[in-house]
Amino acid sequence: MTRSLPSREDRSGDEQGSQTPPQPQGNLRPTDLRAVIVAALCGAVLAWFILSIFVITDAMVPVLTWSLPIILGIVAVGVWVDSRILRRKVLDHHREVSPTEGLVSLALGKALVLTGFALAGACVVYVLTFIRQLSIPYPRQRVITGTVTAVVCLALGVAGWALERACRVPPDDGPDPRNGVDRSPEGDLGRSAH
Repeated sequence: MTRSLPSREDRSGDEQGSQTPPQPQGNLRPTDLRAVIVAALCGAVLAWFILSIFVITDAMVPVLTWSLPIILGIVAVGVWVDSRILRRKVLDHHREVSPTEGLVSLALGKALVLTGFALAGACVVYVLTFIRQLSIPYPRQRVITGTVTAVVCLALGVAGWALERACRVPPDDGPDPRNGVDRSPEGDLGRSAH
């Protein structure tokens, strides 16, 4: 998450007097909606498969405990707070984000987006399995805890999305106070690029 990467010439020992920073290269993209939908569908299919095993073996389906949505909710709040702190740090030109912090935050955000939505898909199938039996106490409890857990898992996925979005470095629009180079279109680097 550095604002500029050292050029390949600087790493090899060759010094060129160019003031143009290299363009970042890579193919890392933000998590798109298609990946989120696929994760949710995979979670739903896996939950359906596991629940069908319980039905085939005539075993009792486990009840979701209240500790699961509580723990996932605490993680979601912590990740959301971290995303707000990281976003402020990225936007502030006076503070530096270490590459390790940026990489870990990006990986954690991507993992939580997919995990949160996959678990939400699994919880939806869990709830739909017992929705027709609301008049019976145990299935009602499963529906209530499953619904709360699904909502918390969605919140976890959204918090992961916020953390992933917080890792984006905005385009430079003016002089960088750390080195005095103006990156705006009218500035030093903007004129040399055209």
